[in-house]
This record gives sequence, structure tokens and C-alpha cells, in this order.
Amino acid sequence: MTLQIAKKVVLGVAACMFFYAVGVGLIYALFSDNLPDIDTLETFQPKRVTHVYSGDGRLLLDFKEENRELIREFDEIPRAMKDALISIEDRRFFSHWGIDLRRIFGAAKENLWRLNPTGQGASTLTQQLARNLYKKVGRQSANETIQEVRATYARKVREMITAVYIERLYTKREILVMYLNTVFFGHDAHGLKSAARLYFDKEVADLAVEECALIAGLLKAPNTYSPFNNPDRAKTRRNIVLKEMVGASKLGAADYRRLAAEPVRVHRGQRAETYGLAPYFVEYVRRQLEKRYGKSLYRDGYAVHTTVNAQMQQIAERQFNIQLSAVQAVVDKHVARMDTTELPTSVSTLIQGAFVALDPKSGEILAMIGGRDVQGDSYNRAYQATRQAGSSFKPFVYTAALDNGRFPIDVLDDNAITIAERDGSVWTPENYDKQFRGLMTLRDGFKSSRNIIALKLATDVTAGRISQYAHTMGINTPISEVPSIGIGSSDVKLLEMVSAYAVFPNHGIHVEPTAVRRVLDADGNTIEESSTKRREALRPAVAVVMTDMMRSVMDEVRGTGRGARTRYGFRSPAAGKTGTTNDYRDAWFIGFTPDLVAGVWVGADDQRVSLAGQSGATAALPLWAKFMKEVYEKVEPYKDRRRIDFEYPEDLVEYRAVCNDTHSLATRYCPNQGRDLFILHGPMPASCPLHGITDSDSSQRRRRL
Repeated sequence: MTLQIAKKVVLGVAACMFFYAVGVGLIYALFSDNLPDIDTLETFQPKRVTHVYSGDGRLLLDFKEENRELIREFDEIPRAMKDALISIEDRRFFSHWGIDLRRIFGAAKENLWRLNPTGQGASTLTQQLARNLYKKVGRQSANETIQEVRATYARKVREMITAVYIERLYTKREILVMYLNTVFFGHDAHGLKSAARLYFDKEVADLAVEECALIAGLLKAPNTYSPFNNPDRAKTRRNIVLKEMVGASKLGAADYRRLAAEPVRVHRGQRAETYGLAPYFVEYVRRQLEKRYGKSLYRDGYAVHTTVNAQMQQIAERQFNIQLSAVQAVVDKHVARMDTTELPTSVSTLIQGAFVALDPKSGEILAMIGGRDVQGDSYNRAYQATRQAGSSFKPFVYTAALDNGRFPIDVLDDNAITIAERDGSVWTPENYDKQFRGLMTLRDGFKSSRNIIALKLATDVTAGRISQYAHTMGINTPISEVPSIGIGSSDVKLLEMVSAYAVFPNHGIHVEPTAVRRVLDADGNTIEESSTKRREALRPAVAVVMTDMMRSVMDEVRGTGRGARTRYGFRSPAAGKTGTTNDYRDAWFIGFTPDLVAGVWVGADDQRVSLAGQSGATAALPLWAKFMKEVYEKVEPYKDRRRIDFEYPEDLVEYRAVCNDTHSLATRYCPNQGRDLFILHGPMPASCPLHGITDSDSSQRRRRL
């Protein structure tokens, strides 16, 4: 009898085990088709924030899909945080194997009692991790008509299976670190590190017990218990966590009473002073990097070290806002006086602008402004907008002339001309001041920006040759080879113009502009480093002479850029050129010192809007001059180089005496002499025919040549 009973018991147990195994197998077969691959579990890395830094190490912005910072080791987690989390979320965390059967049966009983089959869950921390890590866990494998209850339980089963997988692959310590790196704490804060910074502006290790309890309490409903939105609810929830810690023997009763009485004190994490600086530049960088890194740019925790100088950018943005406001005020007064038929009410008269500063030797962009940021405007006028260059294009005309046999002392007649257009019409160009000044040298015509001189010179040099020089020096936009090329009728981009101007102080070398110095991966390894792309774009001697002519714009009477000296007090050696287009639609100034090139464009996006009589010298030059002056007063290394002059290599150029009466090389008999700069080892202008030349003079000149 006893043997028979024993056999029945054994058979019963075997049958139960069989049906249990079949049941488990059936459940696994039904719900395992949509689980992550085991390799995914082993190689998973949470999404990480990419930090973008200025060239001087200041944080500019974060590229992210989620606001997340990572805990690396279990020991980084404060004891109070571990206690609070486990007490409120999963007391048997260190003893179960991914699933807590006691909690499952308890939740099922409670749900049956309340007639709510999905009312109470029983997820362990490991199951929550499975849900956080793998978005596909729990997706329905059938169609959308399956009832919600069935879908909920299907998700739970998949969570359980995945949780068991996780427990097999990782230690409890590793699971807890992964959990605290992935969980959402509200207000775009993912992970414990981000939460500690957001709510208390602290490192994780510095969190107090009550602060750990508050953070742990957020997990149930981050928005509901947010101390920013609902401080009273946050305190109630915090105290519940503290009480659970007492029940789990993690906190004494006396400590509980003391901490529960404390008010909720939060201190929202403060951004770096430079966070959000240079938004147009950062977007320029983001677009470049996204082409190379794709979505990993927002997930893999890179450190992007850019070229922008935070101090210079701050100066530029401050002066930009001041100057654009001043220009806008003049335009607004002008528009207020206009007849409504002159400008439709639908036209926006908002004045925009752009600014770029770069290092001519390295090509590094040191400051960039793409416009007045209105309601999230992302259109970067520094490198996306194409606008007529006006007289700021004239340096390319004069460069082509100097490199093809013309001299600064050559004379042209500033007088009325007519130009036949391709369509048969006749164009009668004018100077900016509607006047003519007669005979004048190329240097005088350039510094005072005489349109007639530039057009005559362009006709002599040819539009095709000028276009070729501009492209070689860095202009990539198409340039129309038409007679008006001499006065900048083609559309250009500010960044390209500044880059092309950098050829002058760089003795003919063009350097490709760059915005990123290097990119590091999450482990600090360099995965990208910029390399300077240099090429010779112009003969060094031509660059030196052209630089000298552009100095005349700044330093001599009637120079259109002289206001930088007389009105704004910028004294360091500098050269540049103004630009103004028809009807004052565009205002430009681009200039440089031996170590810094900067350019300004001002205008309205709608090209029907005029700057109301404000030229490049009025609308653009002030921003350039004030920026340069402040940089050379405050920013290293520029403030120590404020007196550094341009180089005039003796093997490339030399000053020669010239006759101011005939604008030719002077003889010893010329009573009215000046001097000008000429290229060595090339043709020279003739000697003065008016004041005579001796045989001795001729022999000396031959020896010099």
C-alpha cells in the first residue's frame, strides 16, 4: 500500500513537472518571438549626450536624444540611494532571479479582489530595466484588435523572459547601475546623474538621504511628483519612500521623523555661462557632423571640440545686437515716413545681419553669427545667404590688375561712361556720391571706392579673369562675367568672402575654414582631428601690395573705412574694404589685422527693403571696429599683439619714390615726391617724363632692376 502511494506521488510530481514544463515552453513559444537578441543584451550601451565645447573649453551645447549622464561603477551610487530605491521599488532585488513570484501572486490576488486585472503590477527592477532598455519588449505580435488586458499581460510575460536573460548575463551590481542610467526622472532627465544635477545641482555622491528618497519617489510618476511642479505631492511621496526605508530596516525611526519634517529643498542645476552661446555656429557644426556620424552623434556621447572662441563670440554677439538695433531704428523711422504704397504692409522690415571672424593662418572660425535669432530662426546668413557684394568685391578686381601689370600709381579718369549691355540697352553707372573727381591713381580710386575707376579697371582686366581670381581665392558661388562685376553685382556668401580676404594677410595662401578641431568618443579616444587645408591662391608679393592698398582704406583721408580710426578708436594695424549695393539693400565691411579677419553683412531678408541711406561705413563698419577694438583690448593673445604690423618682406616688395605730379617713378629732380609700394623682380612703371632723368639715374635704375 505504501509502495503504491509512493508510486502515485512520484507519478503525480512527474506529471506536474511535465505539464509545468509544457506550460513554460508554450508560454515561451508564444511570447519569445519578439524579444531582443542575446547579443544585443551583451553589447547594449545607453544613449549618451554629446557635449560641444568652444575652442577655450567652455560648454556650448549638448547634442542628445535624451538628457543623460552615466554612472560608471556601482560604488558611485550613494548607499542612501540604493536603500531608497530598493525599499520602494523592489525589496527582494538581491535575492530574486529577475522575477519576484511572491509579488506576482500578491498583485494577482489584489487585482482579483478589486476586479481590476491590470490595476497593480509586480515588476522587479530587472523587469523595469528590460522595459527601459528594449522598446520592442511587449509589442503585440498580433493585430491591433487584441484586447488591452491581453496586451498588458503579453508585455509582462515578455518583460519576465527578458528579465531572466538579464539576470543570467549581469550581476546585481551591474543591473542596478544599468537601471539608474536608463530610468526617466522627469523634465528630460534620464539617469541618476542627470536627475541629481537637475533637481539639486549636485554630483551623485553628494546627495543627502532625503534627496535620494525624493529622487526614488519620482519613479512612480515623474511629472506628478515633480518638486518643481508639485512640491507638496513631492514631499508626500518622499516621506512614503522614507517610511518604506524604515520598514526595510534601512533607516531608523528617529531619522525618519526628522527627515520627514524637512521641507523639500531643490536647486535647479545651472547651465554653464556659455551654454547656448553661438547657436548659429553650433548648428553649423551639427549639420557637418551629422553627415559623418548620423544618429550616433546624439547617442554615443562624443566630445566635440570646436574652434569658436567663447570670449570673442560673446563680444561679437553683444556688439551685433547693439549695432543691429541702431540700424533698425533708422529703418523704422524711414518706413514710418513712407507712403503705404511704396512698401506693401506684408513686407517684413526686420533688419538682419551676419558676422564671421576667423584666424587667417589656421582657417579656424573664431566667431559666427547667422542673424537675429527670431523665434528659433535657423537660417544662417553667414554661410547660407547669397547677397550682392557691392564694393566689398573690388579687392578681387584690383588684385587681378596688380597681378597683371598694373601699379598702385596708375591713373584712370573718374568721369562719366556708358556701357553697352548684352540686351542692347545702355547702362550709365554712377559713383556712390553721384560725383566725378577726374584723374586719380588706382590707390586713390580704391580707398575712396570710386565705381567708375573699378569698372574701367575691370574692363581692362576682363570679367573672366576677375572671376577666376575670386574663385581661386575662396569664392565658391557662381560669379557672372558681366561688366558690372567691377562693382560687385554677383551674389556671394559672407563666410566665403572672409575666407578669401584672409589670403591677403596670409601672403597669398588660402586656408579652408574649419569649425571642428577634434572629436573624442565616450572613452576619450580621438576619432577625428582637423587638418589644415592650405593652397597657394595668389603670388605673395601681390598679396602684400594689395594689403597695403587696403590699409589706405583705413588710414588715409577719404578712405571709406577711416571711421574705424577716427570715430571708433581702433588703432591696431588693419586693412579692409566697405561695400554698399544699389538702393542701400546691403551693407558690408570686411577687414583684417595680421592675426584676425572679420566680416559683417547687414540687410533685410526681403531685398525690397532698403537700409534707408545707411552705407557699409555706417551700417556694417561700426560692428567690425567695436569688435576688433574690444578683442585687442581684452582677449589673449590679441591684446599682446595689438602693435604687431603687417610684414613687407624685402625680397618681395619695396617702396619707391614717386612723382606726385606725373604719378610715375620719381627722379631726383621731381619737386613733389611721395612713395608707393611695388613688386620686386617684375616690371616697373616708367620714370617721370616731366622732370627729366639723367644718365646716372638710368644706370642706377638698371642696377636695381
